[in-house]
Amino acid sequence: MSDKDFAKLMEIAKESIEAAKTMSKKEAIASLNRAGIVTKKGEFTKNYPALKAHSKRK
Repeated sequence: MSDKDFAKLMEIAKESIEAAKTMSKKEAIASLNRAGIVTKKGEFTKNYPALKAHSKRK
């Protein structure tokens, strides 16, 4: 990956973080669902057992 590609990737990541700060819960779940991290109901998919376990800790 070139320095230019890396810089663009970092710019996209920063924009995504800023957008996430103002997302509603519904928008956040939809975004994580599109990424394959959670189901439409907001449950973690089988590919993320560590996140599921961590979310149940109090």
